[in-house]
Amino acid sequence: MTLRSMLRGAALMVGVAGILGFGVGAAYAADEPTKAEQEQALSNVPAKARAYYDHYWYNAPVGPNPYANWNPPAPPWQFCLNDSMLGTSWRTDLLNELKKLNAQYHAAGLTKEDVLTTDSNNNISVQLTQFNNLSRQGCNVIVSTPSNPTGLCAGMKDAMEHGVLSITVQSPVNCPYAMNVGSNQYYGGRELADWVGKALHGKGNVLILSGVPGISTTIGLEAGSKAALAKYPGIKIVGTVYGFWNEATSKTEMVKWLATHPQKLDGIVSYGDMAVAADEALAQSGRPPVMQADGTNECAYIAYWHEKKLHTLAFLAGGGSNGYEAFYVAMKMLNGAKPMTNMVWFPLPALNDASAEKLYKAWPGITPTSTCWADEPDHHLVADAYINTFFKGGKPIEPKPKP
Repeated sequence: MTLRSMLRGAALMVGVAGILGFGVGAAYAADEPTKAEQEQALSNVPAKARAYYDHYWYNAPVGPNPYANWNPPAPPWQFCLNDSMLGTSWRTDLLNELKKLNAQYHAAGLTKEDVLTTDSNNNISVQLTQFNNLSRQGCNVIVSTPSNPTGLCAGMKDAMEHGVLSITVQSPVNCPYAMNVGSNQYYGGRELADWVGKALHGKGNVLILSGVPGISTTIGLEAGSKAALAKYPGIKIVGTVYGFWNEATSKTEMVKWLATHPQKLDGIVSYGDMAVAADEALAQSGRPPVMQADGTNECAYIAYWHEKKLHTLAFLAGGGSNGYEAFYVAMKMLNGAKPMTNMVWFPLPALNDASAEKLYKAWPGITPTSTCWADEPDHHLVADAYINTFFKGGKPIEPKPKP
């Protein structure tokens, strides 16, 4: 399937999602760049990081530093969070980490006491209004999780013109007015699906348990998964279920799908926060567990992994850890460092059976119903040194952040 046809299908799914009451945004639509265009786009990305930008155009444009002419304001700095949907544990984890880091720098006299926060409940028009209000309220840094790749562009442009730094977290935007921090969803989907393909020895029926239909994150994950599974002639993708990254919704949709698809199911590629629900749906439907890879490390899945002695793969990708990386990028820039590109992407650490068991022991008391995120204690997804390679100049960050 071509990218153009995928996007046409995604547009239809967005309409269905809107009818169901889910606030979703249009996908970032772009044809595959030429080889020369790809080389130009990645010319500002550190050489050792370029492998993680595979098929970047499924997410958002990679370009030069949008803040080349930006001068950081003097402290104390006001940090703000413009969230599209705070009603999930991942977003709460992100907010709590930003508050924790902000408190450290407030104690040093470098930030204001509170992190001003808004929640649009997935309404992009409301989110834009809230973004503009934060900009006018004196925010120096607005960390955002946009629900649409273009819906905040006007606000981000205005913020840039008024010296406000905009940073997205795992939700890159298609406009040259923000720093985008996160991971390449195409790359992640490819890694998850390839693990399932190998675990099944290249044969079997595989289901994709996806998130919100039509947004760039979902399109990138699905495209990467399908590309990986296409390498295995004996693998058949038997369907895609959209669980909206919600346990209750994904379980309901999985049960519906299983009831109408009696064929044998051998594997599931799940994109995060839905793996336990998928296994519960299998059990409720009288089906045995199947080989599954999941995109995130929610405590519930780590505990379930331990309890059921699963053989599986997951990524460390908690909201708090992603919040740390975004905060670190902001602090680099507030200390005068200049980014070389608008897209700071990093690989997500993978969890295998042994490392998941180790993580389980680091989080005593977690159960298959826990809502926390089993991140590493230092909240690093990559070393600070990796992020530093995306920047030139600037002063050392003092004091050093303690996640």
